[in-house]
Amino acid sequence: MAILPDSPENYNLETITIVLTRVIQLALTIAGGIAAIYLIIAGFQYFTAFGNEEKATKAKTTILWAIVGIVVIILAKVIIYEVWKLLSKAESPFLY
Repeated sequence: MAILPDSPENYNLETITIVLTRVIQLALTIAGGIAAIYLIIAGFQYFTAFGNEEKATKAKTTILWAIVGIVVIILAKVIIYEVWKLLSKAESPFLY
């Protein structure tokens, strides 16, 4: 699926909304993937700390911020959905 549909001669307001939707979905997907990867890495670091309090504290902090990142991404999706619904009469393409 290409971000820009068809040829430039056919661009209109609907094309702009399609491109905007695809870019936002891509950005949120990448951000969610990065947050999940950080969560996995931090979990591995925590389990391999072996009593080293400094490593365990660093891993706990990373886990905390990864979870905060995931919550922010989810809230961003909800906010985008609500704003899209408020400004557009069409059904929002988000939250799927």
